[in-house]
Amino acid sequence: MKKIVYLGVLAGSLLVSSCQNELYKDAASEYQASQGAYIKSGESSQVFVEEGQEVDVKSITVALVQQEQTSRTVSVEAGNASQLEAYNKKHGTTYLMLPPEMYEVSKEVVFDSKQTSQFLPVKLKNVKFSLQGSYALPVKLSGGTVPVISGEAESLIVLEQRINTKCLRINGSGSEDSKMFPDDFKVDQWTMEVMVNRSAYYQNNRSICGTKLVSGSGALDEIYPRFGDVTIRPNQLQIKTGNSQIDVPADVFSAQPDTWYMLSFVYDGKKNYVYVNGELVADREIRTGPYGLVGFWIGGANELVREIRFWKTARTPQQLKQFMWKMVDGSDENLVLYYPLNGKKRDKDTGEITDDETMLWDWSNNAKHLKFPSGAKFDDNGGKGFVFPLVD
Repeated sequence: MKKIVYLGVLAGSLLVSSCQNELYKDAASEYQASQGAYIKSGESSQVFVEEGQEVDVKSITVALVQQEQTSRTVSVEAGNASQLEAYNKKHGTTYLMLPPEMYEVSKEVVFDSKQTSQFLPVKLKNVKFSLQGSYALPVKLSGGTVPVISGEAESLIVLEQRINTKCLRINGSGSEDSKMFPDDFKVDQWTMEVMVNRSAYYQNNRSICGTKLVSGSGALDEIYPRFGDVTIRPNQLQIKTGNSQIDVPADVFSAQPDTWYMLSFVYDGKKNYVYVNGELVADREIRTGPYGLVGFWIGGANELVREIRFWKTARTPQQLKQFMWKMVDGSDENLVLYYPLNGKKRDKDTGEITDDETMLWDWSNNAKHLKFPSGAKFDDNGGKGFVFPLVD
């Protein structure tokens, strides 16, 4: 939008409103020359990359205000630490600098005669992602034969991992352990996340996953999400908790066959929330105080399931969205349980990840592994793997 203002001002248009002039005051009023270079594609862009792949990125567009009769060059700088630090501070993000061996960026953009727009050549190579956070590559225009427009010369390429993975396919039998934690184990807040994909929704009380309680403790601490109940449709989502329940209205969310959903259930000490794919679909004040649990279970009706996480904190809506399709860091101290369900295990001491399909491996530091369910398998989607996120 700022670029439109520049073009209008420099073309002599007088139709820019006073509101727009105020909004873009610095960029428009301080730039007085008839020619200038700027980044047209905005303050940031997002690209999805599989590990080890070489990718040509065309998310950064460099532009000139007007045509020239002769060729012009614009110099480019990549990997400036101060630029990334300033972006993180401004937006409250924690992006990590992409290591220099994982990218190549052209040091200049050349504009031929009468050309006003060019992609900045960026090549990503053999990217290895970190579970500590998302990588980003700052780029900025730094001169050349064309002056640079202040405030419009920087952009950030944010790398998100495209995961190709196996998923657990359950065939009627689940897995559970009621002796993971002592009887007095409690959490003041919690978040439970699970991603599921079912071929059909035609039966009630099709459980997902949840916690095991101290014997005889009653249903106050119950965490029992499921699809379908006698009062709702089979494709409606419900969570039983606190001697009550939350039914997600059918007009807000109704599950469809053969579709992946990340389901998130959050308790902040006062209120329960339900999210689907990062969007809030229901909330209710049911109970207060800590929840007790001694174990965990995974239901046998899930069919395809992955990324089960139980946290001892109330994850924010931003965190739920940011890590919706991603894996998380198993060493995070707030993770009580973490089952990626990808046929791999993590050594909590070394962090080494190896193939092993004999258990449902808990990647958290608690290492509360579950038995492999009868009749289950780690499905590779006919050799193609399951790819996340589902869309760019």
